[in-house]
Amino acid sequence: MLNTLFQVYPPLLGWTLLGFFLQKGLPGGWNRWLDPHALGRFMFWVGVPLSIVGFMQGVDLSGQIWVAPLICWLSVGLGFALTSAWLWWQHRGVGDVPNCWSSAQQGSFHLTATLGNTGYLGYPICLAVAGRAYFGWALFYDLLGTLFMAYGFGVWVASRHGSSHAQPWQVGLHILRTPALWSFAMGLLLTREPLPGWLSQGLAAFAWSMIPLSLMILGMRLAQVKRWGSFLAAGVALLIKIVIVPLLVGIGLAFTPYPPLAKLVLVLQSGMPPAIATLVLTEEYDLDREITVTALAVGYLAALLTLPLWLGLWGS
Repeated sequence: MLNTLFQVYPPLLGWTLLGFFLQKGLPGGWNRWLDPHALGRFMFWVGVPLSIVGFMQGVDLSGQIWVAPLICWLSVGLGFALTSAWLWWQHRGVGDVPNCWSSAQQGSFHLTATLGNTGYLGYPICLAVAGRAYFGWALFYDLLGTLFMAYGFGVWVASRHGSSHAQPWQVGLHILRTPALWSFAMGLLLTREPLPGWLSQGLAAFAWSMIPLSLMILGMRLAQVKRWGSFLAAGVALLIKIVIVPLLVGIGLAFTPYPPLAKLVLVLQSGMPPAIATLVLTEEYDLDREITVTALAVGYLAALLTLPLWLGLWGS
């Protein structure tokens, strides 16, 4: 396990810290060249879609892999049930004094406890721990699970608790216009018709180069956090998201016949900290930004601490 951690931690911390210090220390004129918003758009439209096609070359797409998005939906359902139970208990109050949360706080609480960073953070961790042979499990978990949940369940929660409302057709449009989904479909088709060697190797090299960039963007985003607050709400959301839910998922998977490394990948993905998409939804629907940014910042560090736990329990 120590060898695995030594392989995982240096690149995760190194590239993230580089992005953090670049955002904090570069002169103002350089910001237009290393703007996290612009880099994020590049990743959304180019980096992630081409990386998906590259990583899917040679990925085992056996029948068992299709359980990955089902585990994601189950994880989100567990998180939502636990957050709802917590809010119900809070609204009962202590004695005769209710502890009521605003609707915006409830929305951010639900989102940060259910939607994980299974792309920017989940991909590099799963690749380092389980290798390319099981990367398809992480990919299916993210694209057919988290993606649909973010633009489906996430929009529903945000519109329910926020100041604006999204129509069902708008949710469907968000999903359909996501380039990663189209590249995933293309990657599935190309697994039956292998690409020329030079093109396959070029796409693979490009895909690996996008992992450091995604971690740098994450570090830049963390550097933009100017105010942390609502530690209790964020702490409870993180306890649910990165400890309780993956623990329950791992216990359930222990009784299944899936390969051990596939189980580990699913546990790791279910225990990823809150996704960047939670901040996007929070700002779009005017939810509680303090809860969201605190959960994002603290969750990244907390997830690095829980990684040895999951490797110790299911890494064998």
